[in-house]
Amino acid sequence: MDVDFETIKEDWNEYKLEDGTVLKFKTIVSSIIRTADYDPMTGDPVYHVRSTNILRVKVPEEMKRLPATKKPGGEGEGVEVG
Repeated sequence: MDVDFETIKEDWNEYKLEDGTVLKFKTIVSSIIRTADYDPMTGDPVYHVRSTNILRVKVPEEMKRLPATKKPGGEGEGVEVG
């Protein structure tokens, strides 16, 4: 059975990698369904949640590269941006 819901808050989870890159993740819920099942350990109802994950990436300028033009049958390499 579909359950109506109201979004109260959707925060970003942020992670800074050792190379200085910052990753931001957010989960957007699109629907919630309550099943007829219950968790045998807790007795809580079981829900199925449909969602989409959003990713934002902020890369330090010194790590950015332009894509190289690929030649048929060859492998392209990045070009450093200066």
